[in-house]
Amino acid sequence: MSLACLAGPFLKRILLGGLCALLWPLSTQAADACHGSRDLVVVGHMDDDLLFMNPDLSSSIQAGACMQVLYLTASERKGGLEYMYRREQGVRSAYAFMAGRVNEWQQARLMVGSASITQFTLRSRPGIQLSHLRLQDPWLGPGWGSLTPLSRAESVPGQTVQTLDSPRQTLNREQLVQTLAALIRLYQPTSVRYLDDTNPVPYTQLCWRCTGHGHPDHIASARLVREAMLAAPGNYAQIGYVDYPIQEQARNLTLNEIHSKTEIFRRYAWHDQHACKGPAVCQEPAGPAAEWVQRSYYTSRADYPASLLSDSNGKLYFFASGEQNDAINQWDVHAQRWISLGGRTPEALSAFHYTDGSPGLFARDATGQVWFSRSPDENDWLAWQKIPGPRMLHTPMVSRRDSQAVAMGTDGLFYWSSARQPDYGWGAWTALPALEHAAYPATVSLDRQGRPHIFASNLQGQLFQTYQQSDLTWQDWQTIPAPPSSGGLASILNAQGHIELYLRDRQSQQLQRLIQGSQQSWTRPQNLGLQYVGTPALSLDEKDHVVVAVQKTPGGAIVLLDQGQEREVDKQSASAPALYRLNGTLYLATRPIGPEQRYRLLERRHGQWVQVALTQPPPPGGGQSFSEAPAFITQPYVQP
Repeated sequence: MSLACLAGPFLKRILLGGLCALLWPLSTQAADACHGSRDLVVVGHMDDDLLFMNPDLSSSIQAGACMQVLYLTASERKGGLEYMYRREQGVRSAYAFMAGRVNEWQQARLMVGSASITQFTLRSRPGIQLSHLRLQDPWLGPGWGSLTPLSRAESVPGQTVQTLDSPRQTLNREQLVQTLAALIRLYQPTSVRYLDDTNPVPYTQLCWRCTGHGHPDHIASARLVREAMLAAPGNYAQIGYVDYPIQEQARNLTLNEIHSKTEIFRRYAWHDQHACKGPAVCQEPAGPAAEWVQRSYYTSRADYPASLLSDSNGKLYFFASGEQNDAINQWDVHAQRWISLGGRTPEALSAFHYTDGSPGLFARDATGQVWFSRSPDENDWLAWQKIPGPRMLHTPMVSRRDSQAVAMGTDGLFYWSSARQPDYGWGAWTALPALEHAAYPATVSLDRQGRPHIFASNLQGQLFQTYQQSDLTWQDWQTIPAPPSSGGLASILNAQGHIELYLRDRQSQQLQRLIQGSQQSWTRPQNLGLQYVGTPALSLDEKDHVVVAVQKTPGGAIVLLDQGQEREVDKQSASAPALYRLNGTLYLATRPIGPEQRYRLLERRHGQWVQVALTQPPPPGGGQSFSEAPAFITQPYVQP
């Protein structure tokens, strides 16, 4: 029996291909041991994670998360097998340092999917595991501008890649994807972290330190992970990290974060003979690595909608997480300028009103913590504050009025919070009744009595609701009769005081509508005959009718459904739409197709849509740690 089979009593033992593998189970004991978070990290080389994914990795480890890291390549270039072993020692030293534990590891061999993987488990904290596929990693030509074995297997049909160590394995692209998908299913992560799959430069045209260029193994590893996630969907956050091109962007880490990231990388570099000769004479991080340890940027998918909102004086703004600065950004429609509000997030934002009409914002950082801010005065935003409680898988969904929010925690439960009076804070997350096999996200609306109702589905597509009762407890989840859905949930209180619920039919992928009647009854689902992706945007129009905006296909048309009439508003859009009504006027925002992050703001006048603004891209800088933001953020960034 392998060492893996002799591990501690709270580890899950799985027999795969005749070998015993270690993976964390979903039991309460394991969830407690992982503090509710299990990170799966996949990179090309040993040090990609340390240079491009920190400080998020160290923050998660310090918060008690479990972490499974898979290095795809042997990273042996310029040194062979012995160099590979030394680099593996280096990453073990770095992770032991991040965990604050003795650098002692237990080695095992396991089968996952089609591959045999070497795995090291930190003895004093077995939730931290480093795994190595050890794919050979030479250049297949003279160097940059050549393929590597991994990038060739990823991009050239019929090609394979071999491992460096014994037993020798030969894997093709499909087997690599299957292996990654099998790891996702077995480990059941709450976050999957990978490198940038969006780099448009062909592998054979990449060059060292050219503007915007990455490494072929980085890009290939990320594309394989993205495909594996499609094959193994689940309730986990997906976080991509920009690699080499971060050296071209503004420094966005604090001095404390830079110092921590530097010390972690040095623990690795002491073992890498091409980086330094040991602790006494090591100058690392130096060269480009010195730039990388000062920065951390997320891959943007450009499909997140903007969030429209007005202030208490009726002034319209919209908000977007920056594709270049990762910050929260506010566009002043009247002044035609951006204000960066700090923070560092890989996700969309949620905007809402407090009961006094002042605007507020939710953002989620890459470790799952939810932060909020409020604007008490025009262009003034208070420092970001964290909602206490568990970590969340996504930015909360929030009601437009009375500040009620819902999100799924890393434990698979839905949580609710509401704004407090009179301090404008948010209460700690409250767990809702358990919904077996729940799928995120949920949606929240208030009924005519002001009670929050929350709607969600499970992985089988069944639709459920719960609501807050008069004693402030939550009703057990109740089934809503509807065909199986594939998400796309949205809800709104109509002018007659009834909640309307919208969802995507799993079979036809078409928009369905249900309307709540008395005694929690619902109308039969009405098929609105419109296929769409993402989540519908909902608003009341100028005459208090519910209007729905959807995107038909990724990058495709934006279509408005108003009183049964379907109208195409935009032929192409990079993002889902956002709708908002202000002073009897309906507004719609979309992001045009193109490399620059611009937004179109349309206003409906006498039944016709008129463009009233086209933004400049958000500023290249302005992102920073949520926890070290200034008390007030007042300085605007004016586009040159």
